[in-house]
Amino acid sequence: MRYFAIIFGIMIIFSAQVVFAQEVPPWIKNSAGWWADGSIDDADFVKGIEFLVNEKIIHVDTNILNEKKSDEIPPWIKNSAGWWADGSIGDADFLNGIQYLVSNGIISVEISQNEIDEKLMIGSFDLSNAGPIEGKSDAPFTIIMFTDHQCEKCVKWLIHEKEVIEEKLIETNIAKFVILDYPMLGEDSVSAAEASYCALEQGKYSEYHDILSQRYAGVQNGWASVDALIGYAKGLDLNFDEFDNCLFWDQQALRVDYNKKVALSHGVVGTPTFFVVGPNGEIEKIAGSQPPMIFEAVIKEMS
Repeated sequence: MRYFAIIFGIMIIFSAQVVFAQEVPPWIKNSAGWWADGSIDDADFVKGIEFLVNEKIIHVDTNILNEKKSDEIPPWIKNSAGWWADGSIGDADFLNGIQYLVSNGIISVEISQNEIDEKLMIGSFDLSNAGPIEGKSDAPFTIIMFTDHQCEKCVKWLIHEKEVIEEKLIETNIAKFVILDYPMLGEDSVSAAEASYCALEQGKYSEYHDILSQRYAGVQNGWASVDALIGYAKGLDLNFDEFDNCLFWDQQALRVDYNKKVALSHGVVGTPTFFVVGPNGEIEKIAGSQPPMIFEAVIKEMS
């Protein structure tokens, strides 16, 4: 066992300085610890490694990866996972070693074919990780909504005002509409945002989003807990196991965090906050839950 630990250390030395400079989600380290003590199996641990690869937190040579495959993870790697989980070795040490093992086929992972390679920019807003854009792509104006699923005013606006926006601006090809999550009211807000993107993976974003609006019942009181969010998925035609794994493993965590950074970079401090982007990239901010006539007036002024 000591011999393998030495080999692992050598691999770290030769692969150092290669890990992608991005924060590792805490759940990855938790899963390493659970795997090390036998609480989860190899397949569940590999899901975490696949997340690191597909989110480019660690980089691998996909050509080598596709050439070499291994069906089993060497059991001695659990020692290193346990050391990492308890803080005996740092992130860079463990992840550089994992990067080496993945690149050389000692750990086999699946590379996602759905990575976002190019940014989707509208004005100064990066919408690459947003929800689906409603309306026609050639609509001259774009309405961007930053929202929190536990925000009562957001929910009321979506239920009562958005229908008028759809009728007067989206269906008439004046504007398109898109939502970005800005979870600021607690952990359930983050979980709900992640769940909506888990549903998006299966083409049910709008349907799931509607369920969350209908189920709204306040802030941090259970209606948007992980268990509740999983329960809502059962009412839709989803692959339940895929949705459950997506939410349990926080597979959309970086997406939600990225959208929050987009919000912060544009001065968003509360929800709902809207921005209207004109055909030449000009931007007007609309703060708070405003009626459709305000959006119409802003667009008229910008025209």
